[in-house]
Amino acid sequence: MRFAPFLAFCLAVSAGPAAAASFDCTRASALEEVAICRNDKLSALDVLVDRAYGEAHKAPGAAGDPTDKAHALADARSFNARKQRCGADVACLMAAHVGALEDLAVDGSTVAVPAWVAATDMTAGVPPESKAMPVREGECALSRITGIGGRLEGDTTFSSGASVDFANGGSQVSYDKVPGIVTSRRGDPVLICLTALPKHCPPGDDRGRNFTSTNLRTGKSWSEGDAEHRCGGA
Repeated sequence: MRFAPFLAFCLAVSAGPAAAASFDCTRASALEEVAICRNDKLSALDVLVDRAYGEAHKAPGAAGDPTDKAHALADARSFNARKQRCGADVACLMAAHVGALEDLAVDGSTVAVPAWVAATDMTAGVPPESKAMPVREGECALSRITGIGGRLEGDTTFSSGASVDFANGGSQVSYDKVPGIVTSRRGDPVLICLTALPKHCPPGDDRGRNFTSTNLRTGKSWSEGDAEHRCGGA
């Protein structure tokens, strides 16, 4: 990722002209850097995370509150540490990049998770069906869809958004009419990966875990939270 020199030093990331990723791939040496440069999806996501950080770091925050800028820096540092822990693990790096986009969106970025991102990219294979949702970032679980509807009760046209419920007790909700959700059916197998846990939360408020899900029948994916707002939101 390319930041101002002092940020690059603080975050321990490569600087230089953009190549396939947000850094100069001819100088890639760390395991995670090499993996990013060798994978088209990771390279594209790395560029998006770099752009998202730039937006979030410049965002004024609510009423000029500098908190979002501080959170953006903290989230960028967390992302780089997470990448380093992943090393050459492509599935781990996919989840880390998606999680960074979701974290930075809370900090003021408008860069969305691309529609082509799939939960199947975040695990080496489909795990056995689970009775529980993932609890750790990068963890995935297989479940089945038990309910599909609008964001608001009684909305049968998805004009208020979309929601989906899973057999393992989890759910996702969006203000948008999410194609992957509205074309799903009850009973469809779905792979669910936890990409981001809520951060910078006020005491007692831990809403807003973010998941990427892929319907294994349709092949369609979506990245949404399990609450309408992340912690601290309305």
